[in-house]
Amino acid sequence: MKSNEKFDLMFMGISHARNFSRYGNDKIVENILKRKIVNIGQGGGKCGVNEQLFYLNYFYSKNNKVDTIFFILTPPILTSDKLPFSTNTFDEEAFDLNFFSQYLMFDTENKYERIIQYGQSKLKAPWINLKPDYRIGKFDSLKKINIESVIKGIKFVHGDSINVEVLNKACLGVEKIVKTAKQNKTTIIMIIPPALFGKWPEHYLAVNLAKKMKKMYNVNYYDFSESVLNPKYYYDHHHLNTNGVVYFTKGFLKPLF
Repeated sequence: MKSNEKFDLMFMGISHARNFSRYGNDKIVENILKRKIVNIGQGGGKCGVNEQLFYLNYFYSKNNKVDTIFFILTPPILTSDKLPFSTNTFDEEAFDLNFFSQYLMFDTENKYERIIQYGQSKLKAPWINLKPDYRIGKFDSLKKINIESVIKGIKFVHGDSINVEVLNKACLGVEKIVKTAKQNKTTIIMIIPPALFGKWPEHYLAVNLAKKMKKMYNVNYYDFSESVLNPKYYYDHHHLNTNGVVYFTKGFLKPLF
């Protein structure tokens, strides 16, 4: 991440935000929206709400500016008891003393295990051999929805029950993100992304939080959970392929401007 840069739009969240930059999708989205984009979203099950807040703080600390944030509010980001404790969050980050020192002072969970992993990861073969992924487009697609696979996947993400403590911490983290954006004169918009199966079990929790943020901070939100229900636009049951990204960006994101 460079310093003193100005962007029109930021994506943040978990993999469903990162997906707007995977496989060259960022250039496609920039061309459709006619806006310069930065993406701090992290996929791979390695980043929760609190570390997204850290990335946002780090972005602003380098004197960067952005007009609008699309917070991709995937419902499981609020209830996962795995994401807040992931230790591989920074495996693909270059080692930087400023980044390190800021994170050392950041209030979060499992911090020291994550810091150790941050340092150790730079001494291992996966880091030494790491290269940019120059693939352009991901065009794999599903033929139809597989209910058994959906149920299995949701159970893996959702677990058997909702941990109220995890939920409350995530909601507080989202509120901190909203306040940070507003303090930096950035418009933040919450977007519940589409899934082939429509709504996640935690959908109502995401909607309730979005409504609360709208009431407290005048943050607009859009529920697009059931906006794309054609299997040809997905490479799995909740990640859009490149054709899906184009379809969703043109039909649902572009009108927001």
